[in-house]
Amino acid sequence: MHETVIAQQIARAVRAEMDARGATACRSIDVELGQLEGLDAQDLQAAFDLEAAGTPLDGARVQVTTVPATAVCPSCKAAKPFELPHAHTHEIPKALCPDCGAALELRGGRGFVVRRAALVVEDP
Repeated sequence: MHETVIAQQIARAVRAEMDARGATACRSIDVELGQLEGLDAQDLQAAFDLEAAGTPLDGARVQVTTVPATAVCPSCKAAKPFELPHAHTHEIPKALCPDCGAALELRGGRGFVVRRAALVVEDP
């Protein structure tokens, strides 16, 4: 259900911009989505389709770019490789430094940003 909340927020943000610009429709929306949100682009599109049905957003394609999380070891003070497990859970996984075993600090890779929306604006 996490994808539903994000789809609602995307729709709300784009509708506000449509209202501000006098747009009548939206064709596509480019979204940056944090890796740690644990969402699949298809699931987000499906949730958005339900939210957009019967509105000027109906039929808009959501293009998702995943923003990776980075892992930094507080002991080694270096960035370390990090792979997010492919489990459907909203818990942030514990990751350990492959060199010293310290718990890695995960940075970035959270939230979403609407970067661009292709709007249809009629000529006056």
